[in-house]
Amino acid sequence: MRTYLAFLRGSIMVGMIYRLGFFFIVLGNVVYMFVAYYLWRSIYGENQILNGLTFDQAFLYIALGSTVFILLKTYTDWGMNYEIRDGTISVYLTKPIDYQWYTLFTNLGFTLTSLGTVTLPTILLLVFVFQVYIPLGIGFLFFPISLVMAFLISFHFDYMIGLMAFYTESIWGISTTKEIVITVFSGALLPLQFFPAALQQILLWLPFQAIYYTPLMMVTRPNQPVETLLGMLGVQLAWAVITFLLCRVMYHQAVKVLRIAGG
Repeated sequence: MRTYLAFLRGSIMVGMIYRLGFFFIVLGNVVYMFVAYYLWRSIYGENQILNGLTFDQAFLYIALGSTVFILLKTYTDWGMNYEIRDGTISVYLTKPIDYQWYTLFTNLGFTLTSLGTVTLPTILLLVFVFQVYIPLGIGFLFFPISLVMAFLISFHFDYMIGLMAFYTESIWGISTTKEIVITVFSGALLPLQFFPAALQQILLWLPFQAIYYTPLMMVTRPNQPVETLLGMLGVQLAWAVITFLLCRVMYHQAVKVLRIAGG
């Protein structure tokens, strides 16, 4: 474990080097929040509630959603694709480390850096500039747990797509398709309450909603019954375990066909 913590520390240090990049990420997020505020204000109009959500709840969901999207965007698949194409993956495969754990802790370091440089400024903007009321409730206690599992599921999806590079050596089309599917069906663009009721019931059992919808609802509606929140966490945990096992199976099959064309 000490070895992987060293990878975590190293990725945090690398992330802090590119401070100007984080500035532009925050700036882009601020612009997005202003656009989203006036867009959703226009959508609500004179209505106090739409699809069970007040304007403050919907805007809080959308604004935090942009931040969570940045946190969970690991780019693991693209990193693995690059390592396979230039042959540097052979360095990691010949060392006494688990490649999946190495990749996980490396990406976790960048996520923790984003948490401090992007998430906190966003929350301050929501409270002091947009004056959005953030309700308090039991959901806040579950939110960190939910966010960790959301990160794991998102990482596992990116890792599985990265493993496809062992076969194709190019994952542009596969990765793009994955991004579209997850963005649309995970609740990253808008709450699942705005989907048709029949589709909602299907999406709530798929792994995509466990990435964005579940943790965001912990904050947007933190006063839900404890059994409801625990049920949501249970679905997340199940998908985190399932996707982890799929990663292990796919890796052991993919590494058999690895071709090094560089180094």
